[in-house]
Order: sequence, then C-alpha cells, then structure tokens
Amino acid sequence: MELLNLTTSNSVRPSRAEPFIKWAGGKQALLAQILPLFPSDFECYYEPFVGGGSVFFALNHSRAFVNDENGWLIDTYQALRDNFKAVARELDKLPNTKEDFLRVREVDPSSLSVEKRAASFIFLNKTCFRGLFRVNKKGQFNVPYGEYQRRYYSIENLAAVSKALKQVKFSTGDFEDCLVDVTRNDFVYFDPPYYKVGGFSDFNRYTAGQFREPQHLRLASLCNELDDKGVRWAVSNSDTPFIREIFKGYRLETIHARREINLNSQNRDIKELLVLNY
Repeated sequence: MELLNLTTSNSVRPSRAEPFIKWAGGKQALLAQILPLFPSDFECYYEPFVGGGSVFFALNHSRAFVNDENGWLIDTYQALRDNFKAVARELDKLPNTKEDFLRVREVDPSSLSVEKRAASFIFLNKTCFRGLFRVNKKGQFNVPYGEYQRRYYSIENLAAVSKALKQVKFSTGDFEDCLVDVTRNDFVYFDPPYYKVGGFSDFNRYTAGQFREPQHLRLASLCNELDDKGVRWAVSNSDTPFIREIFKGYRLETIHARREINLNSQNRDIKELLVLNY
C-alpha cells in the first residue's frame, strides 16, 4: 500500500486546534450544548479525564491543568507540545496495512522514544476498529485493525495543538491527585468513563483498571468536597437513576447525544446528564 504523502513543511500556520485522535465518549458533537453552560470567569481550567480533549481545545483557555490515568495518552500530548514535527515525521513512516498495524500494536510503547511513542498512539487510534482505545488487564492495547483509509493527521492541526498546549500543565494518575491546588477561582470539568447503561455503553477500559460504581461514588464525594470549598465544577455522565441519586441536590441538565460506537443503530440516540454545582 502506498504511504500517504504527509511530509511537513518548514512554515506551518496554526489554526484553531481540534482533537487529533478519536475517543470513545468524545464531546466534539456536544460542544454547542455543553459550553454555553460553563462559567466564563475562571482563572485556571482543570480537566482530570482529558481523553481526546474536545472540550479543552474548544475552550482554548489561557491556563489549564489536564490529567488522565492513561500515561500513553499524556505522553502523546507532551510530545506534540514539545516537537509536533518530529511526531509527524514518525507518522509518515507508518503504512496503513494490517501487517504494520499488528506489528506496531505488539511493541511496548515504553521501549520507544517519546516521538515514536506518540506516533504509535495516533497511528493505532486512526487505523484501529472504530477508533477505540481499549487495553487488557495487563495494559496492552488490544483493538483489532479497522480497514480504514484515512489520514493520520493534519500538519496544520498538529501545529495548532502544539501551540494550544504550550502553557498547559500535565499529570498522569488518579483524578483526585491533580486537584490539590485547585481554588474557588478555578473551574473543573469531569468527563469520566460513564456509568454503565448496558451494551457498548459499558465500555470503560481505557487503562488496565476499570471505572465502576465505587469510583463514581468517590467522584461524587470529591465533588461534594469541592462544592464545600466554593470550587465550581461540571460533570458529564449517563442519565441513570444511580447518577441522579449520587448527585441529588445539584443542577441537572439533559444533553442529547448520539453514540456511533453502539452497533445497534436504534440505541445510538441517547440522553446524558451534565451535573453543575452553580
């Protein structure tokens, strides 16, 4: 298969950054419903489950702290921030064939340079089945090949992504740990793996562990603590009796969504919740 001609130029004009990967549960299609509900007067933006970064890039806030438990994902953000052209050059070396996909999938990302690690992440995301990121209990990427003919990246967008990330602070780990310095002048947006509603909506293996009922209860408890401190926050989650119960007393906004990851087309139109404490 012929390699896509995506070589970089010496002068790249950044535009507004958009997500450079596809992410299950991404908010790109919901921004028009979500963003108008966010406050506009905050100093630092915190996103403990950054994922594909749709909300982060759309907000384009001057100060931000983003976290994710998926270390490979955060490494990719940092590599693009520091040297997006090097990442692009590595992507240009990866042909879109099943054989190459399986070869890249078998490589331990920790054994690669940071630029190659980022390129592998983007390549696998763009060529795997439905753009999923799923790992087994050992933390190994295990999504099958997707048979897609699509560009891995836009050099203009990678330039914009790099620029948007220049002033961002990153962390990898538990969602609570990145909020130790949050103040009442900041704003926190939580977009955790959703509480299960059945079928493909149960998909939540972004890391070797899983996000289940105890983790949702811990998140709700953290939100209560932040509310007591006067910190404003918003939480996206599934519209289920469980989520409504653990966030009882807070403002609940219905968000209309469509999840293409669901193989049953009749179940793709769903309702979600945006929980707000302001």
